[in-house]
Amino acid sequence: MIDRVLLAVDSFANSGNALQYMQRLQGSISEVIVLTVIDNTFALSRTGLRSDSDECNEYPAAQREEALAEAQLTLVTQALKQMGFQVKSLLAAGTPIEVIPEQMKLFNCDLLIISHRHLSSLGRLLNTSVTRNLLDDIGQPVLVIPR
Repeated sequence: MIDRVLLAVDSFANSGNALQYMQRLQGSISEVIVLTVIDNTFALSRTGLRSDSDECNEYPAAQREEALAEAQLTLVTQALKQMGFQVKSLLAAGTPIEVIPEQMKLFNCDLLIISHRHLSSLGRLLNTSVTRNLLDDIGQPVLVIPR
């Protein structure tokens, strides 16, 4: 049995395959930590800016991005709970390449489950692959689920 799994989710719309796979793992995982990472630029509440602050209204794009991330995290967490998993959810600010390994250590996770989007050759050239970097650097088992 796997004790703890970190499920890294970047959007609910792209989490379908991961949720289907998680359903197959019922009974073999004690706890799931669902993690969504947002860029520091969009992490208003994590920078000490209170949501009722007048300054908060000056950053509508950041407000929308953070609210969307929180909503997606809630949807995935609820779906996993309905499947019978014991779930904790976490919204963290930073880059996935930095935050995911930190949270794996913090929660003492046995396995990382992450989805992977297939990029074109040009896309791979222009965008670094979070999954590829994690596979190279994390030092823990990683289950990669295609979107």
